[in-house]
Amino acid sequence: MANKKSILQKISAVSLVCLALSGCEFAPVPPPPRVSEGPAPKSSDHPEASAVRTVTPKGFTDYERAALRVRNVGCGSVSSGSGFAISDHVFVTNRHVVGGATILQVSTFDGHDIDVDMAGSVQIADLALVWTDDALPATLSLAPHNPAVGSNVTAVGFPLGGQLTTTHGKVLGYGPDPIGWSTMPMLLNDAPIEHGSSGSPLINDFGQLVGVAYAGDGTDYYAVPIDVLRQVLNEPSSFSRTSSCDGAP
Repeated sequence: MANKKSILQKISAVSLVCLALSGCEFAPVPPPPRVSEGPAPKSSDHPEASAVRTVTPKGFTDYERAALRVRNVGCGSVSSGSGFAISDHVFVTNRHVVGGATILQVSTFDGHDIDVDMAGSVQIADLALVWTDDALPATLSLAPHNPAVGSNVTAVGFPLGGQLTTTHGKVLGYGPDPIGWSTMPMLLNDAPIEHGSSGSPLINDFGQLVGVAYAGDGTDYYAVPIDVLRQVLNEPSSFSRTSSCDGAP
């Protein structure tokens, strides 16, 4: 297990590259969006019939169409990360991805540039919400609860700011936040991510969001679980107008 310093160094580089030309600033955050609530899976459901297997005419699954590249121009450098839409004009990413941003540049799975309106960091975990002027092409529904240990998960992001990449793994368990930004248990899994994948969604076999990837040490990968994101969306007071360059509180 990597120590806290090494993980902080890793997540500061775990970002992604996007291509929109729009100024961005942390601003008074509007109420969290209404998001789609996915139905609780039934024991008789089969993954082959679930949303995770649905392929669009363009050859992308619904959850791949919801993924976004995010480029942060600020703090004397350019960094990159990933994100995903939860409503028509709001997407989720990591706090350290948007920290210190002067400009956020965002693009969709097919390279379409998205204009950013405002961003709000979250103080209880490595999360941020970003509001967009343009409508996003697809959204993810939220799973009803945290996934069980052993459940399948799929990570979708843009490692190294390159092509959309999908990896697969399982939930290994829950444990302390390795970077110490949250007191709540974080989701440990083994779906590989690389630099540029911070903010990637973790999807279950029903195409529902179960976590938000934010750190990894090459063996173990951490995600903010869906129950924590739900708490954030239900508590507007957990948002902040500012975030430092590395996203730290």
